[in-house]
Amino acid sequence: MIDILMTVYNGEQYVVPQIESILNQTDSNWKLFIQDDCSTDRTVELIEPYVRRYPERITLLRNEKNSGSAQKNFFSMLPLVEHSYCMFCDHDDVWKPRKVEMTVRRMMELEQANGQDTPLLVHTDLAVADENLKVLSDSMFRSQNLNRKGNRLNNLLVQNNVTGCTMMVNKALVDMVGPAPKHAVMHDWWMALIAACFGKIGFVRQATILYRQHRANEVGAKNARSLSYNARRLAEREQARKVLNDTYLQAREFEERYHALLKPEDLELLQVYQNLPYFGKLRRIAVLFRYHLFKHGLARILGQLLFVCFCLFVQEPKGKPGLIWFFDS
Repeated sequence: MIDILMTVYNGEQYVVPQIESILNQTDSNWKLFIQDDCSTDRTVELIEPYVRRYPERITLLRNEKNSGSAQKNFFSMLPLVEHSYCMFCDHDDVWKPRKVEMTVRRMMELEQANGQDTPLLVHTDLAVADENLKVLSDSMFRSQNLNRKGNRLNNLLVQNNVTGCTMMVNKALVDMVGPAPKHAVMHDWWMALIAACFGKIGFVRQATILYRQHRANEVGAKNARSLSYNARRLAEREQARKVLNDTYLQAREFEERYHALLKPEDLELLQVYQNLPYFGKLRRIAVLFRYHLFKHGLARILGQLLFVCFCLFVQEPKGKPGLIWFFDS
């Protein structure tokens, strides 16, 4: 049995096609939990008929106050997971009919090789679509220049390639999450770190969803191969600093939470990465090369070197100065 967690906020325009696409899955061995994050439109009104029609399969929950983000909403739903596997669902996408079937098949292969008590994660490629579901790219991994083999800790500390709406995790991984982390960049990134350190990550090459792009996307797909995209990222220095800073804070909290369970080499890597801002320029460069802490793609690596080596931004723990800037000559 698979528990599917869907978060929704003001999704009246898209939630019905998404629910229908789940009902049309070739593998029907699932339960769907939908958590509304205080929508102000007709979202709940549109979901309720499905709950009445499928009371054993679809459950609607409503937050008393807005969680503030999709990732917080997803983390708050994890205690609902009772069965072997868990999938995550955005309200504005459309699942292809064999999504559950293909993902659970890959998960069972991983379980056969590694055991059910090993934290396991499976994710897939996505077809990027416009607001009307016209396909813009049949592979987000290709259009965003992502590396499907980048599933080791050194890869995932600097760049996440797991998209939550394609992700399935087993109960062993869910049980390792515990209380919602304060500094997780996204729920899928945090779970990918768990799987990289304590289990295994599997990938399905086929695109299993239509990943709808629209103005209200909290996270969306960008064409990382285009010159305009990379030039814009270089120009948005404040945002780049924040993204980089978030990865340091995430690594720090991850190391603190799982310190006693980490392999010595993973513990060393987490400690080195979170302390990168405190090193001199030459040592930062040496650390990046020694531990292979690079993103995928030449443009990303050049941008990473620029910000890591010339302008770092870190937030200190409680009791220390609030913000520290590093500008190297």
